[in-house]
Amino acid sequence: MNEILERIKEAYHLETDAEVADFLDIKPSTLSMQKNRGRLDLERIIERCSDLNKNWLLDGEGRKRTVDGAYTQTPIPIYTSLDIKDLKPDFKNSPKAGDIYTDISNGLGGLSERDNLIGYVNSGNEMAPIIKENDIAVINLGEEPVHDEIFLIASSHEASLRRLQKEQNKLIAESQNGKGTPIDIDVNELHRCIGKLLWVIRRVQ
Repeated sequence: MNEILERIKEAYHLETDAEVADFLDIKPSTLSMQKNRGRLDLERIIERCSDLNKNWLLDGEGRKRTVDGAYTQTPIPIYTSLDIKDLKPDFKNSPKAGDIYTDISNGLGGLSERDNLIGYVNSGNEMAPIIKENDIAVINLGEEPVHDEIFLIASSHEASLRRLQKEQNKLIAESQNGKGTPIDIDVNELHRCIGKLLWVIRRVQ
């Protein structure tokens, strides 16, 4: 039984039973009760893990997925803030709000499964009206700095969203509405550009 849960974690890059419960769309207490009784809801598990080989999922035999490149739900971790060390994000020790799941196996939005995505909960209105407070910014960590695009930028102790402007030997990361302080980025500090903004997820009022 625990082996099944561990395979789910492996297949979908989950770390805790609470994340597995969220993926299965059940309460953590429900999953805990099933574990204590020694009876998982296999019907729900098979339904939610439809891209996995059932023999592998239940018994650890055969291929992990039924067909290479088949539909997969890719988890995107959502961070409420990022711990910054040496002007680089420390994802391991940064607080997470959870995950969202999407299928990028068929090139959703021009992406591939090799793209490394995170979500970042915006904490201010410096980029309004494009990005407002508490919006979730979906960031592609694999992007090089580009002029006039919005990037997640690392400063001494925090990360913030800014639009990049190229000048002679540096980049200037500016707010959208002039409320934030510009951040100068030397050409030797391009690692401070954590990733490029792809999408904004906003709660409808």
